[in-house]
Amino acid sequence: MPPRRTPERLLAIVDAATAVFAQTGFAATQMLDVAAAAGVSVGTLYNYIEGKGALLLLCAERPFADITQGRDLPVPTPDRADLIARLDKTLTEHVRVDALERALSAGVERGAIDPQLRAIVGELFDLIATTRVAADAMERSAREAPDLGELFYRRVRLRLLDQLVDYCHQIDGIRPLPDPVTPELAARFVLETVTWWARHRHRDPAPPDLDDAHAREVATALVAGSLAARSTGQ
Repeated sequence: MPPRRTPERLLAIVDAATAVFAQTGFAATQMLDVAAAAGVSVGTLYNYIEGKGALLLLCAERPFADITQGRDLPVPTPDRADLIARLDKTLTEHVRVDALERALSAGVERGAIDPQLRAIVGELFDLIATTRVAADAMERSAREAPDLGELFYRRVRLRLLDQLVDYCHQIDGIRPLPDPVTPELAARFVLETVTWWARHRHRDPAPPDLDDAHAREVATALVAGSLAARSTGQ
């Protein structure tokens, strides 16, 4: 009789793999490590997943979709080129801030900067908070693999940063940012500030005592207060 496989067990395995990748990276992780973290035997693990490549792909998809639907088990492992291509497709499709794209398309008006910024920061916070463990796994893995590094840092993170730079240029066109702040540095401030409150604060050994909703409010107030107020002459 074939082993019984459940969606819940697949999710538990993928979540365990994500945590292991975040700690040790893709290259150093062994399937034995994932089995131990998931609390299953190696045999059970291979009943669900053929290899690490499939796990990394599922880790990237997990925040955005129900990864248990329409899956043939065990999930096959793509070759390296296919893995990178599929990761690229998933991250390009989902790592986006709709409010930012709308603002870039519509342009910025003097009176619209504050609500636009608050919407952008809120959506950016939600994206980073939702994907924070998967992002930890991808970033840790990217340090040791040039193709993953190119994908994570230049194709995903840099694309988002470039959009923020374009938006900050629009702000600067309405009212110049104070010296020595350039649109490029302002964009970095936005991204890094939101990333700390949404993601990195969870790894701080002495984090502030606040939940995600409060952290979102703080990040929004800091960014809007520093950029919108200045740019609207308040």
